[in-house]
Amino acid sequence: MRVQDYSHYALTDFLEDDFFIRWVIAPDTQANIFWEAFLMHYPEKKDVVSQASSIIGTYRRLETFTNESRKDAVWDKIRAEIQQHHVPVQKPARVIPLYMRAAAAIVLLAVFGGVFWLLKDHRNLVTTAHNEITKVILPDHSVVMLNGNSTLRYESDWAADEPREVWIDGEAFFKVKHINRDTLHIDPAHRFIVHSNNLDIEVLGTSFNVQQHEEKTNVTLITGKVKVQFTGAPSEHAPDVILLPGDFVEYGSQKLLARKKLSNPQRATSWMKQELLFTNPALKDIVKTLQEDYGYTVEVKEPALLDLRIEGEISVSSVEELLSTVSVTLGIRIEEDHKHITMSRR
Repeated sequence: MRVQDYSHYALTDFLEDDFFIRWVIAPDTQANIFWEAFLMHYPEKKDVVSQASSIIGTYRRLETFTNESRKDAVWDKIRAEIQQHHVPVQKPARVIPLYMRAAAAIVLLAVFGGVFWLLKDHRNLVTTAHNEITKVILPDHSVVMLNGNSTLRYESDWAADEPREVWIDGEAFFKVKHINRDTLHIDPAHRFIVHSNNLDIEVLGTSFNVQQHEEKTNVTLITGKVKVQFTGAPSEHAPDVILLPGDFVEYGSQKLLARKKLSNPQRATSWMKQELLFTNPALKDIVKTLQEDYGYTVEVKEPALLDLRIEGEISVSSVEELLSTVSVTLGIRIEEDHKHITMSRR
């Protein structure tokens, strides 16, 4: 896409443009560079870009609705917002104006700071940007805290005679509502199943943390009991595992990579408090967190630096504190330019 392609765009055009909407909702470095270049070449578009961004931002703050009665209220807000921005609204007709459909789509995509996609098969998709934490209330009132750069999928309505199912890509903490009184004899319709990267995690009224990045998935059980089942090709290296409080397992490459008891399993949920916690981390572990969870690009001048390790624990509340700790402890130079970090030997 070239900057001049947007030179003739009006407000309604921006509201209908997927690339523009994605930039407003979850900006990244490449998109920022593009739109900065566009506004530099076409400064007269600054006002209309600001108006379109404001409309999209407004709808992202709306609460999710799951019933038909809420849709009328949403349409009222759409019409009021468009009128405030001097966009002519057509009188009610059988054909809804295209820009209003775009605005309505934005509303349907909003959920507590994450992106809520209403798919044709009635499956909801919640996506978070880097360093963004979203709280999701599931149809059974179970609670999911979704970490940054993660995605959660689930059906809009759960039938009473079918298992409750969700799909996770990234990291999330689940606090599942317990609806089966006898945990030794689970009614099939009361099952709660989390699907993640060839793993099925069956829940029996519990709270746990799931982290899935690249080809590895780990599960930390905080309370209750879960069953972790590998769903790929059958393998003796990936057996089913029953987890009890404090248990940790990690799967990858179609096998069970690790299984252990954690002395402090709550540490796995430190991200919900926006804390950065590490135990005996190598620099490569810290770099991975900065890239995957916080959206930084990290350039390490010498590959050997990645193997440097900090003995003990790191507990900080911000990226700035983390970088300062790393710099002082490992004796390396760290330069930060917006979302780009450069690390080199002093």
